[in-house]
Amino acid sequence: MAIKIQTKTPTIPIEIGDLTLEFDMTDENIDRLYNTYEKMAERFDKAETNDVETSKKVMKEAFDYILGDGAFDKVYALSGSILVTTEYFEAITNGIRDEVQKRTKQTSHEKIDKYLQNKNRNNRNKNKRKK
Repeated sequence: MAIKIQTKTPTIPIEIGDLTLEFDMTDENIDRLYNTYEKMAERFDKAETNDVETSKKVMKEAFDYILGDGAFDKVYALSGSILVTTEYFEAITNGIRDEVQKRTKQTSHEKIDKYLQNKNRNNRNKNKRKK
């Protein structure tokens, strides 16, 4: 007899207007998210505020690195503004971080609760046997 387990594809959908993107919650992508945000924010801050092309290049690199090739172009096309696209980037990265933390903590809490329930049940059973 085979044990069948459904595979999971842990993704976080991101909706901006009619555009839907997905963040794939692989360990590599989560690492990219946490490491890229600070690097890109620093690079963006160092870019001259009136240098739109440099700002676009930095944002394109960040979007495509985290969400896959072509993500920047899709998001930028919504507004045609690097300022608005940067606001989207900040909202996306903050939202992904919150969702990752929520999913991770929930899983950890569930495991701890189950462990404690089993431990309490085992202790009660031991006490009953002693009587």
